[in-house]
Amino acid sequence: MTPSAFETNTQPTALANAQAHVKSVAARSTLATTSHDDGDMVWRVWGNKGPNLVLLHGGSGSWTHWIHTIPAFEHSHRIYAADLPGLGDSPTPRLPSSLSSVAGIVAAGIEQLVPHDESVDLVTFSFGGAIGAQVAALSAARTQSLTLIGTPPFGIAHDSPANEITAVGKSLCFDEAREFHARNLRLLMLSDTGSVDELALHIHHENLRRARLKSRKIIRDDTAQRALRDTRCHLRGVWGEQDTTIHPNLDAIRRLLVEVDASATFDIITAAGHWAPFEKPFKFNKLLARRLTET
Repeated sequence: MTPSAFETNTQPTALANAQAHVKSVAARSTLATTSHDDGDMVWRVWGNKGPNLVLLHGGSGSWTHWIHTIPAFEHSHRIYAADLPGLGDSPTPRLPSSLSSVAGIVAAGIEQLVPHDESVDLVTFSFGGAIGAQVAALSAARTQSLTLIGTPPFGIAHDSPANEITAVGKSLCFDEAREFHARNLRLLMLSDTGSVDELALHIHHENLRRARLKSRKIIRDDTAQRALRDTRCHLRGVWGEQDTTIHPNLDAIRRLLVEVDASATFDIITAAGHWAPFEKPFKFNKLLARRLTET
């Protein structure tokens, strides 16, 4: 693994540094577009050798949710990082959106991008896990493993302070929205105020500004749980210890994964919130690298 530039104690201290870092990671990728009757998708691809790692980001997000993950794996894996339909650079789906319709677009994209005789490891964050469960079921012959990171809530009851976040208008510039973003990140995404740095704020602002798909609206039932029960691949769960989106039911998630796959692993990253790959990148990347070798 190659460490991310932001895995040390040196954090971005200015917006310009954060913007430059995102552009630097993006510049090492190639763009790809896939087509489906229900809508098209934009992907970014890093690396040209190794196992295929498909990254599906969280709700109202983009590939930048993996800003600390990509540098750690781009030299050992071929990474396909999605902008899910209606998010990031991907156009809005043509039909009214559901988990199933979005998953169909994603599954078709994987079929078009990844050589047909090769398998994939799906690594998914939050809303991306609900989509990933359906993709794994649709592409059972190709999916080797599904890693779920902080995916809420699989229809499981929870009491979450994340419901207290403040809506931020897309017309607000970064400086106007900054205070709201900082509060929302602390409530929903990150457990430590110190983790709400310029990079987190920049990524969050840009992702929300471009989001068109109402991901929170289509994830609230047990559709993802039913899809998960149809998967046949190896399952992994990785949750931040302080993840507010599923509080207080981490044990319920663990039981569900083991019920579906008796060999499923479930890891908790201490002192991390919902966005564990960002908040604790060194711990997360080291853990993911080890788990991927166990497939």
